[in-house]
Amino acid sequence: MSRDRVRIHHLLVAMLVVAVLFPSSRVAATPAEQQAPLVLSYAAKFVCQAALQPGQYWYGAAAPIVNQQTDILIHNPNGFPVTLYKKAVRAPLENFDTVEQGVEPGKYREVRLRADRAFRIDCDDIAKLLTGNASATALSTFGLGVVVEGFVVIAIGPQPITVPGAPTVTRFPQLDVTAEYVRSSEVMKKDIHYQPWWWWWWWPLPWRLGYAYERLVTIDATGNIDCRSLLYTELARDAQQISDSTQRQLTLSALEAGRMTEPTRQPDPTGESPPALVALIGRCDKLSATLADIDYVLVSNKGPTDPDPRGVAAAQASAVRYPWIPGRWYDLPVVMPQNISTDIDDFFRKWHQQRWVDAGESATNAQSALVYWFPYWCGWGYWWWWNNGDCIDIGVGEGESLDVEQITPVRVFFPQWPPTSQ
Repeated sequence: MSRDRVRIHHLLVAMLVVAVLFPSSRVAATPAEQQAPLVLSYAAKFVCQAALQPGQYWYGAAAPIVNQQTDILIHNPNGFPVTLYKKAVRAPLENFDTVEQGVEPGKYREVRLRADRAFRIDCDDIAKLLTGNASATALSTFGLGVVVEGFVVIAIGPQPITVPGAPTVTRFPQLDVTAEYVRSSEVMKKDIHYQPWWWWWWWPLPWRLGYAYERLVTIDATGNIDCRSLLYTELARDAQQISDSTQRQLTLSALEAGRMTEPTRQPDPTGESPPALVALIGRCDKLSATLADIDYVLVSNKGPTDPDPRGVAAAQASAVRYPWIPGRWYDLPVVMPQNISTDIDDFFRKWHQQRWVDAGESATNAQSALVYWFPYWCGWGYWWWWNNGDCIDIGVGEGESLDVEQITPVRVFFPQWPPTSQ
């Protein structure tokens, strides 16, 4: 490209810039545009999400472990004070196949900014702009873990400048507008595998459910030793001591159902399996050629919300379905603050109480039922088929990212200036 062509190119670019910033230099302005004031509009995207606060626990299904924060910085680089207007516009998810989109924006708010002064708008201020409530915060307005997106709009129009001893002149100032986006997380996350059981039954049993026992059993040294089968045989002998014939027969049936509850057989996915008394075996040691030592805990797959197998209309806390299937392995993501001791059993109970509440049960009924709940997590190592591996996966998330974006204004014409505000 020759030097003359370069000069012509630069001249055309300069003329275009002047036409954008100074409407009086435009030749082809329409009558409506000639009457409407020129306004520079800065639209900065915002994204806000309130994460789990430090020192708090989360009992929901998906923990909001990420914090997203937007800061809009506005600076007046001019040598004179300016009056600008700010508002927020929320951008909800598209309502597909509907012509009308979006929601009502917030009202414009007037701001006066002296020369070389600046201010910042954060997510709490955005909540105030959207609601018009001076005490609003992002957490109280949108809730925990809710991602809110949209635009913060900064508009500045012509400014009348009065100089002592001189006539008032009109200036078309610009602003420095920058958006900062911070995304961070700092939590401890544990994946804990567990199986829910109950230590509740409808009638007195020869054993205390949920209690650790040690049992000596006679073995046959000439063949393989089936510790589980031997234990159930001993438990069946105990059940023969129950005086009530109906209770005795139902207990024996429950022991047989418990014998069939093993890792090679998945529980009924509907949760309507028969009442079972399940022996959780911690270890089985051969003491001699004729004697073995078995450590076990006996639990059930039925709780106070299940119907009495005897057909008795016993008082029940609730008839709502469990938020889990008793006896099935689950992987619970536990999110907690760091450097804090945590009662895992208490956490489990509160977490599952919330699951029942979400399913429509009252907190009172759920709490009364969970008193008999036995969260059997593999960190205790009692399962007879457990391979003694670590089933608690711990991950610590910590980090922060910062993105900065300079906002470029666009030229718009307002039929009314200053804009209407409340």
